[in-house]
Amino acid sequence: MGEFSQIQRLLRILQILSSGRKVTTTELLHRFDGRVSLRTLQRDLLALSEAGIPLISEKTMANENAWTLMSRFRSFIPMPLETNEYLAAHILKANLKIFQKTPFEKEIQSLIDKIDQIVPEEVFLETESGKAQDLFENYSAGSFDYSPHGETINSLISAILHKNNCKVTYHNPYSGKEKTYPIEPEKLVYYSGGLYLIAYLRKYEKFRLLAIQRIKKLDLKEDRFPKDHHFDPDLFWKNKFGLFSADPVDVKLQFSKEIRHHIEERSWHHSQEIEINKDGDIILSMEVGLSPELISWIMGWSNHIHVLSPAELIDIIKSSHRKALEKYK
Repeated sequence: MGEFSQIQRLLRILQILSSGRKVTTTELLHRFDGRVSLRTLQRDLLALSEAGIPLISEKTMANENAWTLMSRFRSFIPMPLETNEYLAAHILKANLKIFQKTPFEKEIQSLIDKIDQIVPEEVFLETESGKAQDLFENYSAGSFDYSPHGETINSLISAILHKNNCKVTYHNPYSGKEKTYPIEPEKLVYYSGGLYLIAYLRKYEKFRLLAIQRIKKLDLKEDRFPKDHHFDPDLFWKNKFGLFSADPVDVKLQFSKEIRHHIEERSWHHSQEIEINKDGDIILSMEVGLSPELISWIMGWSNHIHVLSPAELIDIIKSSHRKALEKYK
């Protein structure tokens, strides 16, 4: 996007101020993605004030001006909404089906209702015939029902936003035991029909994934954790083929030409390289860990896949096939 014109800046500033909260010029600078200078924004605020817009300026503890818009003027700020923006809201709603039957579902519907109230008549008429709410469907087989975990999800969202310490009681499905320990919630992740939490465990100085449905109890603390650690999403997901971690190795897989289109049309991993051999088969190379998810994915391609390397992975797949055959004897 190019530079903002003055009228674009002024309208956007008014829209931001119409939220009713106090906004400093530094915060405005962030809202403009740093593409407008601090000095320009200060001049814009003064120009609005001199034009008769009822702005109120107060000094903060950091000796910076914080601006607010008088409440009686907020409802006059135009909030344009275009057709694709309206449709995007309904698409986002469909993508948030995982929150169905939880308290957060009401918040999502409340947002859509508010958008419906401000949508221009021409946009409403254009989308009503096509039923915007029926435009997009998110279907995931094997999705979890999170209705019993609504309170936990709401508490985690609050903890992530406000950096609250938490104490979690978590069920380990492999040991069958529950363990209670402190966590610092970082981010929620939706993956293959399930909702997960990325949390920082200060004792081990590591980020861990926790399945929401396995959280048996969550104690939201009032105190906040220090932001002295950095979550790097690229580093966190780098060697994963799904959710599980494992030491990365060079994996080379050959797929038959009959299913070539299923492989080459998708991005499976950031390290992937694809080549086509003379027979039309496709060879996929990746640097990933030999996780249970990778094994399951390979097994799912049945006779259409041939593991070329490493030897350890070949042995695992052979063993998995033998065990599967044993069940049918």
